[in-house]
Amino acid sequence: MSDSSSSYHSAHRLSPPEVLTSCRCWCGQETITFTSKTKENPYRRFYRCSIALKRPNEEHLFKWVDEALVEEIQMVNRKLKRIEEDVSDLRINVIQNLDLQKEMLKKLEGNMVKKLEENMVKKIEDKMASSALKTIGIVAVIGGALVLLWGRI
Repeated sequence: MSDSSSSYHSAHRLSPPEVLTSCRCWCGQETITFTSKTKENPYRRFYRCSIALKRPNEEHLFKWVDEALVEEIQMVNRKLKRIEEDVSDLRINVIQNLDLQKEMLKKLEGNMVKKLEENMVKKIEDKMASSALKTIGIVAVIGGALVLLWGRI
């Protein structure tokens, strides 16, 4: 941090900040982007907590912009890797769920077909039984009528 204090004291503020990386100090304050005017780091940009301007003896955020950008890229890459892993896991779960649903639908279809067949067989049997009873009834009526007529003759 020895570079930081000398860079800080011999720097001027950029307005507006040219770097979109958002940094906050541990104290919660936004950072300001400055450009170093030291011999060790000429024109090198850095972040500095705005409170540090008023309280130079306290340890507030100091970070070189180029290093902050590299750290942010590394962080984004780690997050991207986790997201890719999550998407892969999600894809596997979705495929497994679809396979399970497919099996359940096949079982349900088999059960529905079986029940439909049973209902159709029952209806056919009921119709046939009803037809047979009607036929027997008609035969009985005709037979009774014939017996009656035969008895009159």
